[in-house]
Amino acid sequence: MGMLIDLQAAAGPALVIGGGAIALRKVRNLVEGGFEVVVVAPVVTAGLAGPGVTVISRPFEGADITATPRWSLVFACTDDRQVNRRAGELARAHGIPVVVADARDESTFFTPAVLRDGGAAVAVSTGGAGPALAAGLRDRIEAALGPGWGAGVAAARAARAARGAAAE
Repeated sequence: MGMLIDLQAAAGPALVIGGGAIALRKVRNLVEGGFEVVVVAPVVTAGLAGPGVTVISRPFEGADITATPRWSLVFACTDDRQVNRRAGELARAHGIPVVVADARDESTFFTPAVLRDGGAAVAVSTGGAGPALAAGLRDRIEAALGPGWGAGVAAARAARAARGAAAE
């Protein structure tokens, strides 16, 4: 099991290789988190393109991993095992965290199932073992918490800023 972190979009843009249903889920989560996303795929599923997403309509090339700007994250989500394997190898070789959708053991991180309310988030991870299980647990947490549980985030942020200003 790894460590869950709240990676901020300031870490840099994300690269998603592939244009199918799995790529669509990853892109939606990244955009929701404020990330700029570049998708490389010869064909993309409906709904994948949109604000914050640049689509490059061609097959993956190894140089995509080392392109500028440096990627904060890479997601290899094609239906081609060899493309995913190669993208994972290149990302790892360049020290870029990577999810290889069809090979858990080639991934250096996993994306949790996330529940958001305002500025608060709760994440559930199974370490890549069962994304559907994580989503189910997230849904149970959502049902238990109900709406509005994240309302206190703005007040907490302001109070923390005030404490920090008073300490200076």
